Amino acid sequence: MRQPQNAKRGRGRGRRGNGNAQPNVPNRNTSYESNGPDVKLRGNAQQLNEKYLALAHDAAAAGERITAEAYTQFADHYFRLHQAAVDAAEERRAQHAERQSRAEAPQPSIEEEAKPQPDTEGDGAAEKADGAEVVDLSPAKLSEMVQEEQDSASA
Repeated sequence: MRQPQNAKRGRGRGRRGNGNAQPNVPNRNTSYESNGPDVKLRGNAQQLNEKYLALAHDAAAAGERITAEAYTQFADHYFRLHQAAVDAAEERRAQHAERQSRAEAPQPSIEEEAKPQPDTEGDGAAEKADGAEVVDLSPAKLSEMVQEEQDSASA
């Protein structure tokens, strides 16, 4: 039996509606084809930047100011693409490191969460609500409480 045309599975590298909120995030290894003023170049953004800068230098040395400026503008474009890719990679690396640090942080067990925590600071941050004690857990206070529990457990 023949399937309708719209039921065919898509091929290639088209857009996928997977709910990923990242718009076109540049990659350092993306290869570009550049149709410059007089030449057609291929390579990643950093390579194209270097090639156009070399062409601009050669044109300037030959006294062709307009051609040199055109090559310089192309080089600037690929420099910006390369910088965007580097910034995106660093942001991904920072997010990955943050996720790793959160995953490695000790998670309190259910019994520890249910235990009432004393107000060790004496600043009135602990409050009673419906018979349960609510504690303000800023990162500094949380680390102090964990350290105190470890000290008391080892003593």
